[in-house]
Amino acid sequence: MAINRVKACKACNAEFNTSQFNAKYCPPCRPKARQQSQKDKRQALAEKRVLKLSQSDEWLWIARECRRAGTVECLQGVDIIRLLAVYKARFKTYGYNSETKKSQYHLCHISPVTEKDTVGLLHHLNLFIGGSFHNQVHGNKSYPDRGLCIPKKQLKSKWKVTERTSDRVVLDKVTEYLGQVLIEYAEENPVNKSQRYHLAKWVFQNDPDNTLPLSKLERMSMYDLRAIKTMVEEKEAYTIERTTKRSFIVMLEECQRLSDQLPTGQHKSDITFMIPVLLVAIAFLSLQPDQHGLSSVMAKPYAVNWNVLELREGMNVSKFRDFISFQAFQALQGAPVDRKMIKNTLSLYLNVTSLSPDYSDCDSGMQKYYADEYFRFVQQVPTIKNAIITLGLVDKYMLAEEIAKVEEATYEEAMFASFQMEQCDGPLDYSTIHYEVADWYIPNPHLVTYREPIFVPF
Repeated sequence: MAINRVKACKACNAEFNTSQFNAKYCPPCRPKARQQSQKDKRQALAEKRVLKLSQSDEWLWIARECRRAGTVECLQGVDIIRLLAVYKARFKTYGYNSETKKSQYHLCHISPVTEKDTVGLLHHLNLFIGGSFHNQVHGNKSYPDRGLCIPKKQLKSKWKVTERTSDRVVLDKVTEYLGQVLIEYAEENPVNKSQRYHLAKWVFQNDPDNTLPLSKLERMSMYDLRAIKTMVEEKEAYTIERTTKRSFIVMLEECQRLSDQLPTGQHKSDITFMIPVLLVAIAFLSLQPDQHGLSSVMAKPYAVNWNVLELREGMNVSKFRDFISFQAFQALQGAPVDRKMIKNTLSLYLNVTSLSPDYSDCDSGMQKYYADEYFRFVQQVPTIKNAIITLGLVDKYMLAEEIAKVEEATYEEAMFASFQMEQCDGPLDYSTIHYEVADWYIPNPHLVTYREPIFVPF
């Protein structure tokens, strides 16, 4: 027999009957209480994650950038997920040299970190991944109405930090400044503790020659800590050699990202214009000897011939590459783009030889064996064609021929689409549009067939 208990609801104080000993809420209040309980758990998890910010490489980078800017207000309007996506993408370029401790790529600010009257925001719309050489040459130059910044006269002393401010203090200010934005981020996203701390603890506990305190070991680089560990264990260091991403691919990806994310305006328009320019340049470079790392734009499947672009006589490949690289970086940085000059320079350097790949040497067996490569190439061809045509690099005769081919293909596709297929309902249901004679069929020898008429002369 169930025990009936009368309890008072903790939410509305109404009495309710229940057989449960630990019941706290009446049936009407129970769903809302459950939702609140789940919300409280997420909040507690988020707060626990926030406490680990100072042990995360991503957030330590944010702390360093705040110190560069002199204020945590450089995070004004930040989208944390997109900001950290740009930060992680830079590491996926694999351009860091562990020996020189320098990277081939920098996270470049469109509006500079600090200028005379402004502070550039640490925001995904104010950052792009660019070559270290171009970034150093560019320096602190800026362009009107490009990037995101905050006037220095609007900065509050409460949020200011200096180069001597510790990571912990900076991140405490960041936590307070971002408030609910950071809590909502931490509810859905983990804050990963850097492997550097695990390595530092291992070295501190296992290296007999170590004289440094744990706090100093934690500030050492992963490369140095791994070297100490392998020396103590007397093992060879395990490293994965990754090929540095090609600079043209990096710039193309950043142009594609910002052309999608930037608000409508001249900067977005200029960056969008540079996408076909980079596609054409990459397609040309991929055809040159010993060029690798460009297959994401134009693959070179076995037995397919498509020398779509060639260098005009007397032109230099290196100068062409440097020209495109400089123009792309400047466009990302916010410099006005001279579209006519770029188009004319492309026409000066490059000649379009064919808009159609040659598959004559490629049989079905090869296509099946290299299926992934062929499929990727077929998807890339229209993109490269459109880039060439968009920039006006093809002459009118070749363009007219290409348009005729497209119209013919479109017509054939439309005819095929309009062709009504018939579905047989059973073994005795025969198609009215297709006939086949079975292999075992033997014609009746006594069957009277059609004979030519015999004409009798009068």
